[in-house]
Amino acid sequence: MLPYSIPPKEGRPSYSRLKAKIRRKSMLLRTTRLIIAVVAAWLVISFLFLGSPTSDVSQQLTSSLVTDKVWRIWPTDIRIVESLEHDLAQDTPDEQLIGENPGLPENVDQGSSQSISSIVEDINKTDSNDLEPDLSKDLEPDLFETALDYLLSTVPSELYVQEFLRPVVSTGEARLHELGLRTRVYKEFFETWENVHLVNSDENHTYARNDIVPYIRDKFSGSSYPEVLHKYDSYRQFVTKLSVLLFPWTSPYFADHMSMRASLRHGGRGIVTTAGNGQAPFLLAAIPSFRLLGCDLPVEVMYLGETDLREDFRIKLEAIPGVTTRDLSKLVNDEGWKLNGWAGKPFAILFSSFHEALFIDADSLFFVNPESLFDDPEYVRTGALFFRDRNISPEQKQGWLQKILPMPISPAVQQSRMWTGESGHEQESGVIVVDKWMHFVALLLVCRMNGPDRNGNGADIVGTYDMVYGDKETFWLGWELAGDSFYAFHSGVSAAMGVVQPPTNFNTTDQRPALTFVNGIAVAPPTVNPPAEGRKTAPGHESDSTICAPQLLHLDRENRPLWFNGWLFENKFASGKRIIGKFDMFMEEPSRPLVPEAWELKEHNLCCLSNSTPREFTEQETEWLGELVEMANAVNN
Repeated sequence: MLPYSIPPKEGRPSYSRLKAKIRRKSMLLRTTRLIIAVVAAWLVISFLFLGSPTSDVSQQLTSSLVTDKVWRIWPTDIRIVESLEHDLAQDTPDEQLIGENPGLPENVDQGSSQSISSIVEDINKTDSNDLEPDLSKDLEPDLFETALDYLLSTVPSELYVQEFLRPVVSTGEARLHELGLRTRVYKEFFETWENVHLVNSDENHTYARNDIVPYIRDKFSGSSYPEVLHKYDSYRQFVTKLSVLLFPWTSPYFADHMSMRASLRHGGRGIVTTAGNGQAPFLLAAIPSFRLLGCDLPVEVMYLGETDLREDFRIKLEAIPGVTTRDLSKLVNDEGWKLNGWAGKPFAILFSSFHEALFIDADSLFFVNPESLFDDPEYVRTGALFFRDRNISPEQKQGWLQKILPMPISPAVQQSRMWTGESGHEQESGVIVVDKWMHFVALLLVCRMNGPDRNGNGADIVGTYDMVYGDKETFWLGWELAGDSFYAFHSGVSAAMGVVQPPTNFNTTDQRPALTFVNGIAVAPPTVNPPAEGRKTAPGHESDSTICAPQLLHLDRENRPLWFNGWLFENKFASGKRIIGKFDMFMEEPSRPLVPEAWELKEHNLCCLSNSTPREFTEQETEWLGELVEMANAVNN
């Protein structure tokens, strides 16, 4: 609400005429005329400058109102503009502001299939890195009234509503593009709705206020109340319908997205992981190892139903201090589709009780306290920290990225491996650090990409997993689709760890069998005459050594081991007894792509890396690896 009120109506006082008596004597004529002129001048001056007090008030208010700032909005685009005119004779300024309904921008073709793209991409011409004020943080009366005025001034027109509530019928790249556009619109309207309703009453309590309608009734006069209430109801209906259209699976566990987000506000930090019966033994060793490293964060282990994680495993896991198991199938409404496998990762992050979540795959282990990732400078700056995959399998995906991402395409995308063609693999999802409060809507979209839009039918429907390799790329791409550019990839490089093979035993041929993938596992086709073991390296790298192992090691900024995935087995997919591998040395991948490339993917996801500089583990790192092996053996036995 703007800090001014209607000035009283101006009145004009009546003044009596002065009557002068003109004497016939010529000697007094000039004196009389002089007196009349003086009196007349005094009356004119009094009327113009010393009249009704309301004239002064009106003049002062009019002068000040010329420079008052008014919140105005086109849908999804906040602007502060100068109010140049105010009609003081009509309704109050608050009602004038609320009465505005901009609807669709005039340049939008409301009947075309490109309307959504035109609206959103025109908005995105502004700086996407500008942070909007979060009016819900401290809802003082003036901020609350400003937020309410702002909401009521942004009620979308009927054509706008029809455009954005159309069913999403496209598939493949077009579907991702359309979902990205609609998610950006939803984010703007959702945040505006939250700014009015979400209240932080103290440091430990956030709630949604439910007294808006009574407040509107008390605030506005009888003549304007119905119109204002209709605007509020229309806004509420639009936000609710758009949320159900895009992200319906959070209900009924949460009544709406605002109540879900409010539950995160004071959730603190914690570790999230997923596990079934096959992964539970990993966690029975991994979580105690985190505790030995000094990490006391609470842990939530998500699983999908009673058959996914047996009761005996749940009992063992919850016997570890700070560990809770949660049935994700009771939280997610997957009616019409089925949540399983890798797809559960983003849902586990979203439905965990933590404000800031550190997701760790069950087969991932750390050399340092994992809690330290919350202090990483890039996480502190962005609230979302990802890790890169191996720089393997060159693939040009610039055209595909241009099809799915709304304009403008961010600098981060244009510097990605997919854009430059270095690799079709950008991210690996073994560890993810995210501030869920900050990136709530982006995480909703990532879940959708791994949920109802995950799988195609091999014919006319193309799913997310038909276009990318499982869940791992959906995180950074989901952020970009949602218009959320606040994320960072850890600057440490990828590496291999294991036993070094000298070049005389390995670098012999450039023959590479074509691999197929079954449930994400590389499988070599049977051959009558299998090729000789070995590969050909890039020119100048003939003497490079090689390490072959399924583990992917991530280094810190000082190029020391940070964490790795793939557990400790030589082959965790082996059907019989699985053997713990040996880890004598590690080797970081080259700083630039090589031809032939430095990495080679072999059967059972075994990856071989060739480089000239294998490095030794420190004594402390070697001892820690020994402890990890002991814990793994104890669990397996």
